[in-house]
Amino acid sequence: MADNAEVHVCVRAPEPDGFQAKAETLAIQENPANGHLIIEAAPGEESEQEENAKPDDRDGILHLVVATDNKWENGRTLRQYANIWTQYANIKFQFVDSGPAEIRINVDKGFPGGDSGFWSHLGTNSLTVPADRQTMNFAGFNDQTSENTFSRIVLHEFGHALGCHHEHQSPNAKIQWNEPYVIEEMKKQDPPWTPKQTRFNIFDWYSEEVVDATPLDGKSIMSYWVPAEWTLNRFTMDHNTQLSETDKSFIAKMYPGKALAIESFNTLELRPWDEEGQKASKRFYFSTTYKSPPAIAVGLTSIDASKDFNIRVKAYADTVVKSSAVFHLDTWADSRLFSASCMWFRKPADDKAFQIGHFNTSQDHSWMNPQAKTTHQVKFKHPYNKAPKVVVWLNELNLAKGKNWRIKAHASDVTPTGFKLHIDSWSDSVLYTGGAAWIAYPEDRKGVASGTFRTQDTRPADKPRTLTSGWERFPPGMFKRNPKVVMGFNSIDADCKKNLRVKLGASAVSPRRMKWHINGWSDSILYSAGASYIVFNS
Repeated sequence: MADNAEVHVCVRAPEPDGFQAKAETLAIQENPANGHLIIEAAPGEESEQEENAKPDDRDGILHLVVATDNKWENGRTLRQYANIWTQYANIKFQFVDSGPAEIRINVDKGFPGGDSGFWSHLGTNSLTVPADRQTMNFAGFNDQTSENTFSRIVLHEFGHALGCHHEHQSPNAKIQWNEPYVIEEMKKQDPPWTPKQTRFNIFDWYSEEVVDATPLDGKSIMSYWVPAEWTLNRFTMDHNTQLSETDKSFIAKMYPGKALAIESFNTLELRPWDEEGQKASKRFYFSTTYKSPPAIAVGLTSIDASKDFNIRVKAYADTVVKSSAVFHLDTWADSRLFSASCMWFRKPADDKAFQIGHFNTSQDHSWMNPQAKTTHQVKFKHPYNKAPKVVVWLNELNLAKGKNWRIKAHASDVTPTGFKLHIDSWSDSVLYTGGAAWIAYPEDRKGVASGTFRTQDTRPADKPRTLTSGWERFPPGMFKRNPKVVMGFNSIDADCKKNLRVKLGASAVSPRRMKWHINGWSDSILYSAGASYIVFNS
């Protein structure tokens, strides 16, 4: 094979214990869209991004510092190749000599923490790195480094900074590695790689539950050079030195020129998870001004709450005016709500096709007299010609500690004039109060679809796992471009012995389908959860 000196590879930046919670908080504060896993598919393909891997500075500019005083020539080359990404993405890199910067680049082995490797932190994970440390490393360059090598490595590492993963570690790659051979080859790197590093950076696949993988793009700048000797079937990938067409279309989709309005709110926008607080609220301005205040349905999309107290969380909107509303995520009494998030659907007050309502079990009985099942008869203000579609979201939970947390909201017996709304618990769970929002619309309405999904679609409830995902298809031919998605939980069943941690979202949203995600994290035990969604032309 070629001289090992030509094998230029990057290591995935180390992630210290406990970094993930901090990374998620900073990512959401940087760009609230990171708090909601609603990711569009690139044209003709699926998305390959994690939820926290899309830095998007409020002014559309990422500031970079090159941490060296004697490498100006390399610094100019860095600018040249890094800015190629900006030709296809709505992002700008501003290189500065000093001061605050989201991306801090080392090209000097003498810099504190410097080494001779090539690596970058992924997306907004760089925001967790102390300000005196680099977030990207190019200390392997020297005066003999060829232009092609500069191009390949700089483009690759800046791809990581924008949130792109290694292409060869896609779950769709299925490369048949000659593992013993590659491990020995990587020991020749400077510094040498351990077998553990080689497995982590080359052999291991990203989980299908974490990324939405496109078909393998052998021309992607995010892939390693793979010589034939590295694989059992003589599979190879070239020394890619420029962005592939897939790279260009994908990054353009991830950083669009005009993003859709974010119809969502996360408490992490206002405070970190470990900062005490019972109330969080924020005014959001609509993309249009209505003739009168619109009607709004709000649904919960994530909850992180302590097991040591009752689970109490409520999402709602108030102070609704023609151009804005204040959205709230609250807890009360002695409950500890580390974080929560919600999404919402709004419609003009005079739109009779869409009707919105809310119900809380406290309207039926006192919280001091909890009951497992509550049914409420909804009567439409404006009857339909035939039974409409009805979407139901949970917007309030008040469940006793010490018993598993179980709640479900759904509609039944839908007719042109109304439906039955159910808010139920089961087994030994104690439901003090529960709340739900509902949306009704004509079942033949063009450009609008809705449905439900749940973890039981892909796994049984008695086999809980942290990450669960599946595909939901939209009616054929309904959408010509990627639709807008709004969703909320309609059921949760979690073990009370661990904190309640659950969040939902969607990725690879295209005119045909979306990939849904219902995830827990840390040691939480999520037996099942479900959600309702509505999608429509944006």
